[in-house]
Amino acid sequence: MRLKRPYWIQTRIVPIVICSKCESPLDSRRATLGFNKCVKCSDIKKYSSHTVYPHKTGGYIQPVSEEQSDHLKKLDRRRVGSGRVAKGIFADNSWDRWLESYYKNIYSKPKKIKLSKKFRKKFSHMKTKTLYQKVVKTFIEHGYYRAVDEVNVLYSKDKISLPQKGKMITNLSSLQMMTSKEKKFFKKLNKDQL
Repeated sequence: MRLKRPYWIQTRIVPIVICSKCESPLDSRRATLGFNKCVKCSDIKKYSSHTVYPHKTGGYIQPVSEEQSDHLKKLDRRRVGSGRVAKGIFADNSWDRWLESYYKNIYSKPKKIKLSKKFRKKFSHMKTKTLYQKVVKTFIEHGYYRAVDEVNVLYSKDKISLPQKGKMITNLSSLQMMTSKEKKFFKKLNKDQL
């Protein structure tokens, strides 16, 4: 059996602080925080909070005075309360108006827009084979960058389409990635054909 040892409590003598207005004893916690008035006599108002949402979620609380909190609640679009007027489809019945126009248009035929022949533009893009020969010739004679510039110029002048441009840039990059021996062999093959 174990005996309990005596437990001695050390006591400290804390001076009693008195409120500077009503001279009642002040709570020791208020005294340690540096206040010299009791809660009843204090002119400092209770702090309020304002919720700040920097994104859709993940709001945080910001401590502010009560006046600032009221002001911020008036400005905040996410505030809670009944002081705001509804906007959008609930306030002006725009949903009903939209539904009416939908039912009106669903059964009527849409108007056909007639384009005059003056404004029709015919696209006459180069054939891919011709384009390939032209670009490869430029690649062999002047190099990769000059061939890419030529493809970009042809595209900006609307001589080739976007898919053609993409294919040609892909072909040029694969030609550029060849080893020097492969490039020499490729140039010999194409000089005979061109």
